Amino acid sequence: MTQPLQGPIRVSPNGRYFVDAAQQPFFWMGDTAWPLVAQYSREDAEKYLANRARKGFTVIQGVLAWGGGTGFEGPTPGPNAAGDLPWLNNDPATPNDAYFQHVDHLARVAADNGLILAMLPTWGYYVNDVKTLNTENAYAYGRWLGARYKSQPNIIWVNGGDCVPTGYEVVWRALAHGLREGDGGAHLITYHPCGWTHSSQFFHQEDWLDFNMIQTWTEWAKVYPAVAYDTQLLPIKPVVLAEGAYENGPEYPQGPITPLIVRRQAWWSFMAGGYPTYGQNEMWRMQPGWASTFDTPGAAHMSVFKKLATSRAWQRRIPDQRLFASGVGSERTLNTAVRSPEGDWAMIYLSSQCHVLIHLDKMQVRRVKATLVNPQTGEPKDAGTYETGNLAGTQFPQARQQWFSTPGHWEDALLMFDAVE
Repeated sequence: MTQPLQGPIRVSPNGRYFVDAAQQPFFWMGDTAWPLVAQYSREDAEKYLANRARKGFTVIQGVLAWGGGTGFEGPTPGPNAAGDLPWLNNDPATPNDAYFQHVDHLARVAADNGLILAMLPTWGYYVNDVKTLNTENAYAYGRWLGARYKSQPNIIWVNGGDCVPTGYEVVWRALAHGLREGDGGAHLITYHPCGWTHSSQFFHQEDWLDFNMIQTWTEWAKVYPAVAYDTQLLPIKPVVLAEGAYENGPEYPQGPITPLIVRRQAWWSFMAGGYPTYGQNEMWRMQPGWASTFDTPGAAHMSVFKKLATSRAWQRRIPDQRLFASGVGSERTLNTAVRSPEGDWAMIYLSSQCHVLIHLDKMQVRRVKATLVNPQTGEPKDAGTYETGNLAGTQFPQARQQWFSTPGHWEDALLMFDAVE
């Protein structure tokens, strides 16, 4: 049963993750449905939101003024399924109430399903390319949106929209300042950049940017270093992989984008200290039969990912590649690790069929139980209990290392260690 949302979502005191209104950790597992409010019928949108809630997704990314996506945009944002345009006379300073009544409805449906809507006020094309938005109407539009949704608990504002802001920074700042003025700071604001860029490149020091977004898109093998880089910036802010490679997407030089690559992107972003967003090709493009793609394998594997990733105190995890004595790999076959601050549990993601040598002596307990878990199914497999070499009654820890392998016929594996009393 869907848990009620305790919104609005804020940033944790240490800047590493999100918390709800009760100050409980909130796990970002996003999905990409850019045309959700702009093109999905009310029935399809409601079915989609219920499906994503059942799968454990927590955040849905969508665009308010949408024109078909990068490379497919019309000169003006298109109407919703009922034929209503977002702006009267194509003027962002005069939003169309009929259009936003539909947005109101979907925001309530999302809240009933325990979901956050991460909403882009506009796709970047309408700032950078046709220049429909300027500093004056962007501010007015942002202030109107902020005020309208000030009391809606399940909103996050996403500035940008698949674009580099260079040359248009003043417009994007005006939109952000309008949003903040309108809602009085009730909701988080971030920026969605274009492929292989980071919001941190442009706005990290700005007070309106509450957390960073990254789009790797075709460069899916670089998810881990991209996320890890942003987690090291000061001031510390949460990091979201907002757009990676879409499952079944046809245009990737490093394709095809299989469920394995979906899992790699999710685990790499998590292991680097960030949070993942999934995407399915037909869903955002609304290609024929798109509504039948709600239950693709990659989406199902994201449910398994969330159950495993949140099975420990994930908000306290520390990325630690020192756990590997050998077998780290690189790029497509990168293996990654996190551990607790106390060293009483650890997770290691093996991204392929491989062998790794693990420093058990990095675990700050006497003995650990190892479990291999299939990231596709959640199936566990006992991998033994081991002495770590710590707390052994000697002056120095005893060096202990152990080989582990991805089980036969598994594409990847999660290796989990837990203290044994």
